[in-house]
Amino acid sequence: MYGAFALLERSLRVDSRALSPHLARLGLLGAIYFSLCYALTTSFMFGAPGLRFFQGIAYLDATFMTLLGIGFFSTSITEEKEEDTLGLMLMAGISPLGILAGKSGGRLWQSLLLIAVQYPFVMLAVTMGGVMHSQVWSVTVALLAYMVFLAGFGLLCSTLAPRSQTASVWMVIGLLIYFVVPSVAVSWSISHTTWLLNQRGTTPQTTLFRTLIEGIGDICVFLQMGKILTTGFRDTAWSTQVVTNVLAGVACVALSWLFFGVATRSPSTEGGSRGLVTRNRQLSPFYAGRTWINPFVWKDFHFVSGGMGMILVRVVYYGGLSLVALAIENKNDPYAMSWFGTIFFLVWFSVVVDAARVLSRSMQDEVRGQTLASLMMLPRSANGIVYSKFAGAMLGWLPGPIIGLIFTIVSPTMREGIEQMLYEQNGVNGIVVITMLILYFALIPHYAAFFALYVRWGAVALAIGMTIATYFVLMMGLSICLMLASGTGPINSAELLLFVISIVLFFICAACHIGVMLRVQALGSK
Repeated sequence: MYGAFALLERSLRVDSRALSPHLARLGLLGAIYFSLCYALTTSFMFGAPGLRFFQGIAYLDATFMTLLGIGFFSTSITEEKEEDTLGLMLMAGISPLGILAGKSGGRLWQSLLLIAVQYPFVMLAVTMGGVMHSQVWSVTVALLAYMVFLAGFGLLCSTLAPRSQTASVWMVIGLLIYFVVPSVAVSWSISHTTWLLNQRGTTPQTTLFRTLIEGIGDICVFLQMGKILTTGFRDTAWSTQVVTNVLAGVACVALSWLFFGVATRSPSTEGGSRGLVTRNRQLSPFYAGRTWINPFVWKDFHFVSGGMGMILVRVVYYGGLSLVALAIENKNDPYAMSWFGTIFFLVWFSVVVDAARVLSRSMQDEVRGQTLASLMMLPRSANGIVYSKFAGAMLGWLPGPIIGLIFTIVSPTMREGIEQMLYEQNGVNGIVVITMLILYFALIPHYAAFFALYVRWGAVALAIGMTIATYFVLMMGLSICLMLASGTGPINSAELLLFVISIVLFFICAACHIGVMLRVQALGSK
C-alpha cells in the first residue's frame, strides 16, 4: 500500500490551499443565513419556524447533492480518459487503487465538508422551535450516507463509461431507479393497507414480500427525511437508508477497483459525443446530413442537443409523464393528486434542467476542445457565433416546453389554478407572479451558460444553487418590505414589490448574457 494514497494526499493538499472550495462553503453558509433570516421574518405568519427552516435546508441539501453528484463524481475517471492522461498515470507507477482514491477521495471529502460545516448552524433550528436535536443529527447522518452512495456510484459509472456524458447519463438513470422504485414501493404499501382496511377491516399481515417492499421503501434519502421530520420522531439515526447507502457506495468502489483494468484498457477515446446521431446514411432521420446554411446551428442541434434522436426521446419522456399525470387527475383521489402535482413539477423542472444542460454543454465543448480561439478567427461576430450555437442547442430542446404547455392547458386543475390567479386578483398580481416565476426558471439556464465558461463540472448544479440563493435573498427582502408596507392603493405594495423583483431578475439574465460574451471573447483571444 506504499504510495497508494499519494494522489489522494496531493488532492487534499491542493484543495485545502485553493480558494474556491472555501468560497463554496462560505457561500453555503451565506445561503443558510439568508434562509434563517427568511424563516425568522415570516415566523409571525406560520408556526414552528425552526422546523420550516430545517426542512428547507435539508431538502435543498439533498437536491443540490444529487445535482452536484451527477456532474462532480461521474467525471472523476472519464476526464482522464478524454484527456489521454490515464495511461500516463499508470505508467508513472500509480496503482488503480491510488488513482480511484486520488480522483474521488478528494471530491468526497469536499462534499462531506459541505454538509459538516452546516451542522453547528442548523442547530439553531432547535432553538427556534419545532425540531429536536435528534432530528437534526439523523438528517445529517442520512445526508452523509447519501453522499457516500453518490460518490461510489459516480465513481463506478465514471470507471465503466467511455466518456463523461455517458457516465452522467448512466448516473441519472441509476438515480431515477433509486428514487422511483422506493416511492412506488411506499405507494403500493399504503394503497394495499388502505384497501385491506376499507374492504376487509383488517390490517396487513407481516409476510416476506411485504417486509421486502417496506425495506425497499426505506432506502431513499428523501423518503427517510420525510420520516425524520415528522412530529414525534424517536428512531435511531442509523436507519436502513444509512446502512444500505453506505454499503452500496463501498460496493461500487470495490466494483470500480475490480473492473478498472478492463474498463480502462483503451483509455484514449473521442472527447466529444455524437449522442444519437448515427454515421449510417440509411438511417436518415438520425443522420446529420449536409451542413445547414448556418453551420453553428447545425452542429449544436445534432451534437449538443442530440438531433432527431433526442427529440424523439424528449417527446416520449415528456409525453409519457403528461399522460400519466392526466390519467391520475381523472381519478379525483386526494392521494393521487399529490402525485399529479409531483409529476407536473417534474415535467417543468426537467424542461429547465434540460435547457441548462444543453446551453452549458454548448459552451463547455468549445472550452474543452480549445476551439474558441479558432472560432473567433472566422468572419463572424462573437455575438453571432454564440447565439447561433445557443439557437441550435435550444432547437432540440423545444419539444419539452411545447408538451409542457399543452399539458398545462389541457389539465383542468392547472387551467383552473391559472384562471384563479389571473382573475380573482384583478389580473395585475397574477400576471406579475407568473412573469416572476418564468424569470426565476429562466435564471437557471442563464446561470448555467455563464458558469460553464468558468468551471469544468457542475455548471447546472451551481446554476440551480445560485437561483435558489437568489430566490432567498429577494424573497427575504420582499418579506421585510411587506412588513413595513401598508398595502393600500389600486396596485398595492405586494404587487409593486413583485414587479420590482421581476425587473431585478430580468437584469440578472441580461448580465449573464453580457458576462458570456465577455468571457468568450477573453478565452478566444488567448
